[in-house]
Amino acid sequence: MIRFSAAVSTARDSAEAAREAAARARISMGSAMPRLAIVFASPAYEGLDRVPHLIETELGSVPLVGGTSGGAVFDGSCVAPRGVLVALIGGDGVRATTVTAPIGSPELIDVVPAGSRLLAEADRASHDGLEEALCMAFAPAVHVDGEALVAAVRKGAGPRMQLAGALVGDDFTFDRALIFAEGGARHDRVVLAGVFTRTRAGVAARHGWRAVGPVHVVTRSEGAWLLEVDGRRALDVWLADVRAADGNPPSDRQELLLYLANHYEMGVEAPTLIEPLVRAPMALRDDGAVRLSAGVAEGSRVRVMRASARDMLEASRQAAEMSRERAGGSISGAFVFSCSGRRAALADRFGEEPAGIARALDAPVAGACVFGEIARAHREIDAFHNTTAVVVTYPDE
Repeated sequence: MIRFSAAVSTARDSAEAAREAAARARISMGSAMPRLAIVFASPAYEGLDRVPHLIETELGSVPLVGGTSGGAVFDGSCVAPRGVLVALIGGDGVRATTVTAPIGSPELIDVVPAGSRLLAEADRASHDGLEEALCMAFAPAVHVDGEALVAAVRKGAGPRMQLAGALVGDDFTFDRALIFAEGGARHDRVVLAGVFTRTRAGVAARHGWRAVGPVHVVTRSEGAWLLEVDGRRALDVWLADVRAADGNPPSDRQELLLYLANHYEMGVEAPTLIEPLVRAPMALRDDGAVRLSAGVAEGSRVRVMRASARDMLEASRQAAEMSRERAGGSISGAFVFSCSGRRAALADRFGEEPAGIARALDAPVAGACVFGEIARAHREIDAFHNTTAVVVTYPDE
């Protein structure tokens, strides 16, 4: 048996909110023992370093992962721009463990042995009948390239484990992203959680963005910087497609960055996925280069993408249904990683997304807005997403 429960507190200070959310989530678990806590807190709170300890006083010694939210935490009935979310997975049918790694290089080579330790734990769990393994990865967005993170995790954990998780956010200040690890709130660590069950967890990602421009080819890139597309300055090509799609990009640099991030992003062909990967712009340079949320290799085929509220909400509902089907249809609950860009694009309709997911699943739902989403189900290759809703459903046995 597996139980999932969650609670959101909007108390005024972080200590009260952490204790209240943890206590309410624990009560909802009934007699089931918590095995893993997924915790997200608004970066506007002070005293976030105390949050793991405060939750431990309510729950006991339970592995804990998560970090700062990127604009909101939510459940199926409310969206809280400022609050603490505690989601619990527990019961006799699940085992969980966490490992951490320092952010020591852009390639995150220290994450590889951490992933290997999780793989060893997965092997031990398999011997005890818990044959399905899910790795959940969390890192601070402003310090980590999402593609580098998933590459390091996959190298260590191998292809057997499904992947889910997020680059945690900071309410668009770009200086406060923290993960919960080693008893505190850290900006220099990656934390991984292994979740081991008898029945497979369901992992699905959808975004609903549609191509509005022609296919282009990346002709120059350096890491996360997109330099040239079709031999021309990347930003010039991007803006030409936006204007051709009746967009009206502002002239101010910061306003333009937010406008593109919320309305016109770059899609990258991904043969193993239903939709192209979407990449959000993170910075603009005077030479027309655009820093993306993750690197795009030279030779990649790309197109400018746009999304409507209707398409985005339909996509998240489809992700919920896919996730439930992949979990075998009988689930205890779901955690949702929704890009902060979706909240900005949906504006006052964002609450319809978690509510629609909850209706589609007919199960408890909780989640957080983040700055980069991780999802790789079995038989998929690509794992890092932007402006996407990732739904992770947990089986009930």
